[in-house]
Amino acid sequence: MEIKIVGKNSSNRNKLFKNVKKAIKEVKSHIDILLLEDETDEIKYGVTNTPSLVIDDKVISQGRILNDREIVNYIKVLS
Repeated sequence: MEIKIVGKNSSNRNKLFKNVKKAIKEVKSHIDILLLEDETDEIKYGVTNTPSLVIDDKVISQGRILNDREIVNYIKVLS
């Protein structure tokens, strides 16, 4: 499984990144995290609001900071 966080370096992106790391620790699974800051990545995924969470190339959220429990639920559903 691969999780991508799309968006430029900002406090909101960093909060989302922190929540993703917490969620991964909770599910105790090997999951790669990528931070994508390039505008071409935003276009590739059709992202209009950042930060955006992408799991296995599916856009899960845009412009929202999901908490770790929400992220764990998405990981479980998509794995």
